[in-house]
Amino acid sequence: MMKHFIFKVNIFSFVTLLSACVTDDFNDIAKGFVPVTPNQAAMMASDQYSPDERREGITLLANSPFGGSPPYVSMYRDYVIEDGDPLVRAAAIKALARYAEVSDAELIVLWLRKEDSESIQVRREAAVALQRIHNPVVVGDLLRSLGDESEDPTVRVFSATALGHYPEDRVLLGLISSLDANELTINLASAQSLHILTGQVFGTDKYAWFDWYKEAHDASSNPFEAMTFFQYPTFKYETRWYDRYVFWEHHNEEKPNVPVGLDDPNRRSTYDDSSVAQ
Repeated sequence: MMKHFIFKVNIFSFVTLLSACVTDDFNDIAKGFVPVTPNQAAMMASDQYSPDERREGITLLANSPFGGSPPYVSMYRDYVIEDGDPLVRAAAIKALARYAEVSDAELIVLWLRKEDSESIQVRREAAVALQRIHNPVVVGDLLRSLGDESEDPTVRVFSATALGHYPEDRVLLGLISSLDANELTINLASAQSLHILTGQVFGTDKYAWFDWYKEAHDASSNPFEAMTFFQYPTFKYETRWYDRYVFWEHHNEEKPNVPVGLDDPNRRSTYDDSSVAQ
């Protein structure tokens, strides 16, 4: 009798759990059919009692056609500075980077520093954001993150990529040195930035890069003469087999582009102003 009772209770619990799961699934589908309105997204982003709501609201606004409106960009900046929740701050950094001005790099780079941010997620987003903004004042911090062996490897990888639009000797030396890193991802990101900056192809061979750089330096030649154009990488959505059935989802994909503050990509270098003016 007792075994029969336990069996019935277990069946009841299973059915209850299954019903809850099905209900949640249908709720998710309903959200797809009834998308969040701009007003709702703004209210979510300003919810001072729920970090999850703020994070989701910021993300929705940033990915919307009107996400670059001045009031929203000001809100992203405020959250980067003031919000104490690391995931909200990370979302705000990501949002701000989409609509940033050159001066925003000076705000974002603060959160790349360990002494200012203990959150790896925040430091990752700061490094990614700096790929999209060209401002030479951040080079020192990017090199510091890249060379910090105790830093999270993904932060170092994103920093190596962000350095790919700064044709400076210290950047070349820092990237070449990072080819010694234990993580292959760091080696490859550094080699890619070296290739963009110089047009040379030595892969992850640190000694070949050093030999080439020394020869260029001794010959007083410009190591950036063959520099190619940097475009920040973006996430590419991989189409799923069921996407044509989930027709209510819209994926707003960005394409790689030139960082804000970087000169016309039809020019070889961002440091040619003096020669052009002559």
